[in-house]
Amino acid sequence: MAISLTWLKNFRLFSDSIEKLSLERELNDEELEFMLSCVILLVQEYEGDKRKTPYFQLAYYIVLCCAVRNKIYEPLLDISSNFGFYPITNYLLQNNLLPSNDNLNFSLGYKMEKFEYNGITETLEQKNNRVKIVESQDKENCYVAPTSFGKSSLILELIRKSESEQIAIIVPTKSLLIQTYKLVKSSFPNRKIIFHDEMYDGSKEFIAVFTQERALRLLKNDSVSFDLLIIDEAHNLFEMDGRSVLLTRLVRRNRFRNPCSVNYYLSPLISDADNLRVNDGQIITSHKVINNIKEPDIHELTNDGCVFKYNRFLNEFYLSGKEDTFIEYIVKNSKNKNFLYLRSPRKIEQLAKVFESRLECLDSESLLELAEVVSKNVHEEFYCVDYLKKGLIYLHGKLPDLVKEYLEHKFSIAKEVKFVIANAVILEGVNLPIDNLYVLNTYNLDSKAITNLIGRVNRLNEVFGPEGDLEKLLPRVHFINSDEFNMRRGNMRNKIVALRSGVFKDVIKNPLLMGYDFTKDERDLDKSIENGDVDNERIISSRIKRYDDLIDREEFLVFEDGEEDSRVKRILMESTLSSTYKDSGSIFEMLEDRASLISFNASWDNSDIMDKIHWFFIHGFENEIIKKEFLRLKNPKAKAFYRMFIEDSHRLTLKAHITKMVKHFQDRMLDPDGAAFYIGDSYGEFSKENSDGTYGKKVYIDLRAKSYKQLVNIALVKIKIESDFVSYKLNEYVNVLKDLGLISQKEYDLHIYGTENKLNSDFVKLGLSGSLINRLDHDKQMENLSINKFGTIEFNSEFIEYINKQDDLMKFEVSKYIDIA
Repeated sequence: MAISLTWLKNFRLFSDSIEKLSLERELNDEELEFMLSCVILLVQEYEGDKRKTPYFQLAYYIVLCCAVRNKIYEPLLDISSNFGFYPITNYLLQNNLLPSNDNLNFSLGYKMEKFEYNGITETLEQKNNRVKIVESQDKENCYVAPTSFGKSSLILELIRKSESEQIAIIVPTKSLLIQTYKLVKSSFPNRKIIFHDEMYDGSKEFIAVFTQERALRLLKNDSVSFDLLIIDEAHNLFEMDGRSVLLTRLVRRNRFRNPCSVNYYLSPLISDADNLRVNDGQIITSHKVINNIKEPDIHELTNDGCVFKYNRFLNEFYLSGKEDTFIEYIVKNSKNKNFLYLRSPRKIEQLAKVFESRLECLDSESLLELAEVVSKNVHEEFYCVDYLKKGLIYLHGKLPDLVKEYLEHKFSIAKEVKFVIANAVILEGVNLPIDNLYVLNTYNLDSKAITNLIGRVNRLNEVFGPEGDLEKLLPRVHFINSDEFNMRRGNMRNKIVALRSGVFKDVIKNPLLMGYDFTKDERDLDKSIENGDVDNERIISSRIKRYDDLIDREEFLVFEDGEEDSRVKRILMESTLSSTYKDSGSIFEMLEDRASLISFNASWDNSDIMDKIHWFFIHGFENEIIKKEFLRLKNPKAKAFYRMFIEDSHRLTLKAHITKMVKHFQDRMLDPDGAAFYIGDSYGEFSKENSDGTYGKKVYIDLRAKSYKQLVNIALVKIKIESDFVSYKLNEYVNVLKDLGLISQKEYDLHIYGTENKLNSDFVKLGLSGSLINRLDHDKQMENLSINKFGTIEFNSEFIEYINKQDDLMKFEVSKYIDIA
């Protein structure tokens, strides 16, 4: 039931008072008395019909603003204590913000003790849902709650309560994987905990913290399944991309293999748990925290410099000021920790350059030391070296993982680092202390994604922590329109207004889910036929065929699980190779024949990995390969580049790798045909003409037009792009060769880990980089490390002494995997 409260703006005193609250002004006595009377009426309406949630949300907003603006706390106490917003009640009591009343304070304090959990005070909804989900006997449970409502603690409690032997927690990114692993490891030090499929040693009991890719690789062993499966960020199942398909396959395969397994789906963004279903008979019990005790304080800066405050209840934009430039606005309204959101990595770097020019260097010895550490370990010409001196960093997915994670870490703990410019990479990484959000582009951001972004501002542990403040319950969110970083004459008002209800439907793009609407494609097709749009008809027909092929493939992979006579076919289909070829079915048949014959070829054993990939997957199939980035490997120069790149990745420090990459660029610049360098569409500036006279995407840059500093930063990005290509794409072909028995374990280890030394490769499997192990080996420190039966790295006093002498970044890298605290 959609409920609008915009009719309230017809009451002049009410609308004037709401405007004053929105504009952060105190109410006079008449306005205050009137608005608090309205609160009583709004609450009575809600209590008479619980579907009228907006009535309660408006009442809460008014008393929260009265507390923050007028320092009138009793109404906020009444609502918080009567409707279960107990963290607020506890805050008011602990900070002595109420008139002295010993009996009331004692009564409320006693009540608060019942909602204490792991050092925090829970809301009524939060506690009730947590208890219900932990005590649930259902096989399928979904927990939906706003960001920072105790998801990590819930995961630990579910594990403690479970008697399961084989447990898996599935997270979407490597950053979250390491963060979750450390959390679980600290809570269960005497249990076998793994975060890589190759860490599995046949143990009957384990807790696995995996991405879906690693979980599926472990499940290639058909004797393994998970008794308890926890899916974090479960709304990712709704998407239609390769990783969502893999996540769906994981859920289906594990359920088919282990019908008694218990599944938990965790997310802040699921409207209806039934939309997660992968089969008709599936029943998913929903546990949902509806009320969010934070109410965003939304501002908009328009292209002409006007500043507006938005009130979602009355759907009104109130003019609040004027600014000359958006940079001036950001600086003037900055707080302790400011997050500037942009989508494109290239735009992020452009904004960082513009923004940095407006900031002054801070007289901070700690920032100078930090800049020196980054200069020493990354490169002195890395843009962030200069930016750090002004308390600014930028983050995006094209930065090497270690650099990104280290900068995130320093933003979290260094007070002087006040600004981070980043994209959605921040949503699935560590939790950063953000108290101010600037959204500079909303392209490809729907209402759910924006809500998730806003949820990162003022997490509840910051609101109610040692430096807490009730004003943080009104997190500042600024939508910044600019010709440079949004769109010319564009405005974000439609996006802002779309947030007003706070209720968003699930958009299901994954055809493997029961809630997917296949008829929509058919309706689109019928409409195209009626309009005579032949091209669109062809596209939609192709899409439907692709979906049909996907469903057939997934049915085979899930329900033909472990059938020996389909082993080769299953290995090929299990991989991502299906999207490599135009007609993967016929190619797979030829690859099956090739697999049975190729090992008898005398030249095969004498070929290296790159040649074997070309020989098996590319040779003779050139016209059938869709992925151009993979087809490049038919070129001897491309194969030579990746041989060098893979060896360098295992051997060189990041700084040495950057230096060598820049030298590669400089050599290319001397080649008349080499200055047009392929970088990809994230950084591409121009396109090349195809053989048919058409132009493709802008994926090239002119190396000759770049300064040395630019080349260094391009090298940093290129290393990350190629590392991802090797890790997530090229290595998939290597895995297939290994699974088919076409390469030896030695060849596999050398390619994946860069070493034949089993002990060293075991440390790589635990997360240590090849370059770090090389350094520890060189410094004779590997002999001071060992791996115990729980998969934990142990160390002696000599190693602690050694680490204490290293710089901050190396300490950070080591601490990710070795608990030296």
